[in-house]
Amino acid sequence: MQNTPRRKARIRTIREVIALLKQADSQTAVTYHFIRKLCDSGCIKSIRAGKKILINYDELLAYLNLDIDEAC
Repeated sequence: MQNTPRRKARIRTIREVIALLKQADSQTAVTYHFIRKLCDSGCIKSIRAGKKILINYDELLAYLNLDIDEAC
């Protein structure tokens, strides 16, 4: 049995996600409000930790790469 290393989940706040997206693409149109609405509508999984909303950065990237017909 082989042990394949699992990649750790990159759990970030919405503001941290925006910073990472802007670092990757300074012209991105993705906003805090847009990501917040995705979390509130259940399109992407999120965890509330007090006032913070935590999301998996890799799952958000996967969602943003979906075709419009596949989105929630």
